[in-house]
Amino acid sequence: MKKVLLVTGLLILIAACVWMFLFTPEKLTPENPAGKTVYYTMIAGPGDLNENGRYDYKLTAYNSKGRERTIGFSTGKPLQEGTYVQLYHAFIRGVTHYEEVAFEELPDAVRRQYQP
Repeated sequence: MKKVLLVTGLLILIAACVWMFLFTPEKLTPENPAGKTVYYTMIAGPGDLNENGRYDYKLTAYNSKGRERTIGFSTGKPLQEGTYVQLYHAFIRGVTHYEEVAFEELPDAVRRQYQP
């Protein structure tokens, strides 16, 4: 009986620690980059209008070190082709926030990807 209580207590403790690590309030705020990976991409083509009236994009994005990844996200308005966008990507939730940025604001490794 003591072993069952000990194992149950350890599982509860581990679950509480994981919960606190993954779901702290600042990580849940969409526009806060804490706990998120920041990616940069350039809008290439119009987004696809979905049944919810949002525009879906699936683009190649780069992190600050220049590593490539295909990321999908949606917006409430169509984004202009050629616009550079900074994406905040959370592990489970996906893209939580985006901002339009100027070419000069991109990290050097990302700028090299988009130079002709």
